[in-house]
Amino acid sequence: MVITQVEPAREAAALPEASQNLRVHFESLDVQGNPIVETGLVHVPHGRPPVTGWPVASFGHMTTGGSDYAAPSLASFGHPELRRMTQGDAFIARLLERGIAVVRPDYEGIGSSGTHPYLIGPSLARSVIDLVVAASAEFGFSRQWLSTGHSEGAVAALWAASLAGQDEAIADAEVDLAGVCAFTPVTRMDVSIGFSLRVPFVVPGWEVVSPLIVLMLSGAATVDPHMRALLEGSGLSEAARAIWGHLGERSLVELSRSDSFGAIAPSRLLTDAKTERAEIKKRLFDSFRRNEVADLSFPAGTRMRVEAARFDEVAPLWLTARALGQWESGGVDLSRRWWNASHSPVLREDRAPVGAADWCVSLLR
Repeated sequence: MVITQVEPAREAAALPEASQNLRVHFESLDVQGNPIVETGLVHVPHGRPPVTGWPVASFGHMTTGGSDYAAPSLASFGHPELRRMTQGDAFIARLLERGIAVVRPDYEGIGSSGTHPYLIGPSLARSVIDLVVAASAEFGFSRQWLSTGHSEGAVAALWAASLAGQDEAIADAEVDLAGVCAFTPVTRMDVSIGFSLRVPFVVPGWEVVSPLIVLMLSGAATVDPHMRALLEGSGLSEAARAIWGHLGERSLVELSRSDSFGAIAPSRLLTDAKTERAEIKKRLFDSFRRNEVADLSFPAGTRMRVEAARFDEVAPLWLTARALGQWESGGVDLSRRWWNASHSPVLREDRAPVGAADWCVSLLR
């Protein structure tokens, strides 16, 4: 896989800690294995690189939506999704200051053609791996690679690390995985979404729930033709069907507004027809299980750090703890840090970024 186009990253996508901030187009494969071109960011540290080149870290971003407008590589200072687009900047800045280049894929369907396969692990991993390989070849980065990410991006980081040992692109490029650092990874969505789909009203302050559910439905449909047929047929409520096109036009903040999915109660997203409703839920939960990060396997001794939140509203403590236990029992060399915080505040500048960056640097010595 190669870089096909390079342009300067602008506004909020450009970091002062980098000597070069570049928005790139790179070759990849979509979730069906067809050739596509995706977009992402490359940040290069200041100074002279080592003889072997800068080591590189991939960073997977948290959920920003499913449209091209939600691409973090196009982040502007007035963008409604700016907070989520830049959620990892404090950590990325620390890596750059320590001499680690950083690449950040927008993911399939975000900044590229097609539907975003939301929370579909192999698709997220493909975006990460192909940008690492393409950027390493284009910019002469070293063979050492760190796989990192937050929330949806933690799913991307974990899946990429899990698949790296059997990936031909990684093997051909002779890139070596040094470790994986996951910030508040998303796990056991069948539990949280199973509950949410029964809520008959919009909870004030939680308008984001219905947009997240429709992103999950749309993502599952990218690899499940029966699910796609149900959603394109009569599987949605009239209210959801009327605004389904918003998924390809808006960012997550905009999807959460009162003129979009933020006005629809989670239990009102699907049809009232019991058979179709039950089939859609079954297929959605099957997708969750197929893409569950807790069930991933890693080569014995894989170095992993997880920055977790005790008050995580997305991945509750007991579910995250279960995932950590499974990885550790599978032979992962696991370091963990629990924060008295909710999901995204873990990445606040005075919390996880410093220790996580120090840990990443320690793997490269």
